[in-house]
Amino acid sequence: MAKSLFCQPINMLMLKKFKQWREKWTVDHSVDVAVDLVLLLIDVIASPVLIIVRLIRYVIGDYIVNKIKSGIKIAIHWWEKRSKPVRRLLLVLFLIVLPFVLITVYFFTEIVNMYFEYNWND
Repeated sequence: MAKSLFCQPINMLMLKKFKQWREKWTVDHSVDVAVDLVLLLIDVIASPVLIIVRLIRYVIGDYIVNKIKSGIKIAIHWWEKRSKPVRRLLLVLFLIVLPFVLITVYFFTEIVNMYFEYNWND
């Protein structure tokens, strides 16, 4: 008898939580979960060997993302410490110099690709 008295409040709480969850759950959520599960199953069935590769890529990718975020934060904090004229000068230099650097890198890669295509007829 004591067991049923103890379990009854827990069951009522679970039922209440389930009803709250059920009210928030929509068809859109169901479709999203179903599509995600199907895609995951297709990936796993199609290439079970790649599960380990995906886990390693996730760990390494997470590490790289964290490093990029910390680098951006360091740059922003460094930027905030500068005076207004220096910040304006750096902004103008960044906006003027960055496009030329990107264009130069792009042309360099195109020249290298053309060189390899010409020499190896790729």
